[in-house]
Amino acid sequence: MTSLLRNVAALIAAVTILQLAGGLLGVRIPLAFAEEGHSSTALGLVAASYSAGFMMGAMIATMMLARVGHIRVYAACAAIFSVATLALHFSNDVWSWGVARMGAGFAVALMFAAIESWLAFSIGPRVRGEVMSVYMVFTKGALAFGPFLAFNYAPYSAEPWMIAAALAAVSMVPICFTSAAQPDPPKAQPLALVEQFATAPAAVIGSFGAGLVNGGVLALAPLYAAQHYGANAAAEFYSAAFLGSLTLQWPAGRISDRVDRRLVIAALAALAAVAAFALAIWSGRLDSFSAVLLFFLWGAGALSFYGIAVAHMADRAEPGKLAQSAAGLLFVWAAGSVVGPLILGPLVDVYDVAGMFWFAGFAAVLVAAAMFWRRSTREGPLTKEEFAPQLGTSVAAGEMAYGEDKPTDESGAIAGVANPR
Repeated sequence: MTSLLRNVAALIAAVTILQLAGGLLGVRIPLAFAEEGHSSTALGLVAASYSAGFMMGAMIATMMLARVGHIRVYAACAAIFSVATLALHFSNDVWSWGVARMGAGFAVALMFAAIESWLAFSIGPRVRGEVMSVYMVFTKGALAFGPFLAFNYAPYSAEPWMIAAALAAVSMVPICFTSAAQPDPPKAQPLALVEQFATAPAAVIGSFGAGLVNGGVLALAPLYAAQHYGANAAAEFYSAAFLGSLTLQWPAGRISDRVDRRLVIAALAALAAVAAFALAIWSGRLDSFSAVLLFFLWGAGALSFYGIAVAHMADRAEPGKLAQSAAGLLFVWAAGSVVGPLILGPLVDVYDVAGMFWFAGFAAVLVAAAMFWRRSTREGPLTKEEFAPQLGTSVAAGEMAYGEDKPTDESGAIAGVANPR
């Protein structure tokens, strides 16, 4: 296991550095946007643009990886991401920001596709869960820590954009200098969304619900924190959500190996709903610690059930079609991430930031209700894949978490793929 982690350390290091930039921008973008006097509706449009770019990047990821290789794709997209981030400082109109964020989303999808397909190539089934847990801890930890890299800078200052762009550029270093062999060119598979809904409706509903709730709330929550508790509280809020998910996702996943996964999704959605309703009801009347704690609980529920939805699909997917199914769920998740901010932006403009949490609470309730409905109409699978933590990142994430039907040797490596020492 130690030698394998050394083999993939460069890949995990690259994503960790990149996610530091992601966490920083997750807080800085809404604060800077509000500082320019734009509405929450406009911010929702910019957030949706990022998700739309992400979907476009994911659509051509396998083609680009097959044409130019993983290292070139990652390096080129890191450059695109850096330029798109710096462009935010040199413009202040909604459409320019939307185009820049769409370009960033496009690049990030390709970067994660490169890293995660490479990881899937490098790890065998016997160590997949351990590697995935290390990957999850580092990436979510980076998202939680990232906002504090620009903690003392004013929202309109240039330094946060420069730091984020620099991090994206530095993330190229471990990828370009790694001695690990690149994977073979991937083969594209159609998404077949209708077929996947017929296979596991609860997984599709849960994935869309995760994107619908999380995309908008994470984009607008820093405004809530800044409005009620000061600009510095925005970083604390954003970090608390990811720390909550990091704390609960693995235990919830292990429980889902023993009980119906739909019940676990429903429980996590219910936790998110309770926390969201509490934040809506007592909006502005909570002290800072109580508000951060509730947002921690919201993140523990809302940011954790996507991975279990993917595991539920893995339980039901036909052999050899897991990567295709995971890609379909990712697109459904991304579609929810487009719709969520577009709805939440106008809601916040009309009903203030409390409207965001009302929406998040009711959407989570609908997800929980859908899980009970599906459980009442269809029995659970007779056999289950062992849960592996899952992130909404690339079309290769499901294959990395659960693998495909490939023969393995006794050491757990994929047959025909050497484990470099």
